[in-house]
Amino acid sequence: MLSYQHGYHAGGFADVHKHAALCLLLAHLKQKPAPFCVIDCHAGRGLYDLTGEQASRTGEWQAGIARLLKAAPANEALRPYLDVVAGFNEGNGLTRYPGSPAIAAHLMRDTDRLVLIEAHPAEHEELRKAFRRDRRVHMHKRDSFEALPGLVPPAERRGLVLIDPSYEIKTEYRSVPGMVETALHRWSSGIHVIWYPLLPDDRHAPLVAGLEVLARPVLIAELTGPARDQGLRGTGLAVINPPWRFAENLDSAGAEIARCLFGPAGKHIQRNTGVES
Repeated sequence: MLSYQHGYHAGGFADVHKHAALCLLLAHLKQKPAPFCVIDCHAGRGLYDLTGEQASRTGEWQAGIARLLKAAPANEALRPYLDVVAGFNEGNGLTRYPGSPAIAAHLMRDTDRLVLIEAHPAEHEELRKAFRRDRRVHMHKRDSFEALPGLVPPAERRGLVLIDPSYEIKTEYRSVPGMVETALHRWSSGIHVIWYPLLPDDRHAPLVAGLEVLARPVLIAELTGPARDQGLRGTGLAVINPPWRFAENLDSAGAEIARCLFGPAGKHIQRNTGVES
């Protein structure tokens, strides 16, 4: 499926939640000197122009990252994420938003490695331009469901997989758990992060149920705002093999995001599920 382009949604509340979690995970991986690998299965273009046509058309970033920055939260669990966003906007106000490839590359060390999978021709070309001189980055113009099994386990043996499809193909809610199960069979110790949208019809339920039976510890974290009759009502993350203290830090960051973006109507709910293998 080659129609989806994330530029229309860059910096929205779903990105804020997902990328705050990603920054916490990367900070954890950097605590040990051994190198790690990040595999981004739906990379997008990496860096987004908030003044461009796509972001300007929807303006989702204004109710997401812009609102969060205006609230100026002092929560330490949000500091890694806010520092990354600031690093791409020094002296320019808020004009650029880093997607997950840019966040990972910004936080990684010289010895770490980033693998980017993106099938959309235009998005892949932007990735190529952005990272062609970065020897830590390896790019694949392939379907992620086909590509991921051959990329795990990485040589580094430490790291994470980020899986965040658009879900424009409704069958992805049922096929993603199979994709994760295959990856876990090959890389049981890797951190696997799965993003999903919360829609009024709860179509994410089969996805979450499928992940919860994979015989691994799973952290479910969901951010919701005011009730809506239609459209995106919230955003969810399933983190398989969550590292020590990650749940505590994400709960703190998520509660602050909910407060800053949605006020009293905002909620961040977490639960631990799954079982040890």
